[in-house]
Amino acid sequence: MGTKFLSLDQLGWDQLRAMLETVRCGSLAAAAKRLGVDQSTVSRRLAQVEFSSGSTLFKRDPKGLVLTSLGREVFIRIERMETALHEIQGLTSQGQVVGGLVTIASMEGVGSLLIARMAKDVADRHPGVEIHLVTSSNYVDVAKREADIFVSFFEPSAASLVTYKVADVPFHLYASENYLKGRVISSAEDLSDNESFISYIDDPVYLPSARWLEGIIKNPRIRFRATSMFSQMSAAQEGVGIVILPSYANAQEAGLTRIVEERQLTVPLFVSVQHDLQYLPHIKACVDSVKSYLESKIMD
Repeated sequence: MGTKFLSLDQLGWDQLRAMLETVRCGSLAAAAKRLGVDQSTVSRRLAQVEFSSGSTLFKRDPKGLVLTSLGREVFIRIERMETALHEIQGLTSQGQVVGGLVTIASMEGVGSLLIARMAKDVADRHPGVEIHLVTSSNYVDVAKREADIFVSFFEPSAASLVTYKVADVPFHLYASENYLKGRVISSAEDLSDNESFISYIDDPVYLPSARWLEGIIKNPRIRFRATSMFSQMSAAQEGVGIVILPSYANAQEAGLTRIVEERQLTVPLFVSVQHDLQYLPHIKACVDSVKSYLESKIMD
């Protein structure tokens, strides 16, 4: 039996959501995985939307599916429908038990030392909420729904996100006694030209700290690089070199000594959430807890 195509007023949310997720995921296969259906089902639903609109919404090229100009306009309007649905869900769930899955993405240090601890606050207040924490040194595209909430040292530019600045994070220089060997480095003038430093493997998120270091010492010699803040701390503890760490790393409790006391780098920390998800009770509960916890825990 052939596919029965629907008129525009007969389309359901399943068909429209297939278009949303295909655009966000970039392929039929990824959209099918996100929706929990097979690829042929997604393809059939897209065909329904195209037939009902009376025109081509996607162009097929070697890179995948690309929206036509009409497709872009249709996509924008379906996103608005999705936003309205989420707002309705938020209204109708007021007074009900808060529950659901929330995915939070962040850098390893913030995720492990702050957000993972914040989860206890959410668990106590809202036992029906399940948190998935994704830590990565790579950029997480929240605009493509890779996470519901994103905590970062930069402000994402996507118009689909609502972003809050929650704190200014102080960064300092630290070294172990094994490295210092009795030296006191209280100012930049105490640093020698032969100092060894520890830093990140090239990553745009951490470039401010690299530029700051170059402002303290010309052509710093980097002896060790890692994507992990904890790996850098371990290397510093062993005496590999001087490391730049945020205040929340509690480096002094790990046996490191803060040096060059008169200098510090301050980097803003942001929390971003999908604009259309921000009113859902379980998302809002996590956003509020993340903001409150970070504001209270980050200090010099």
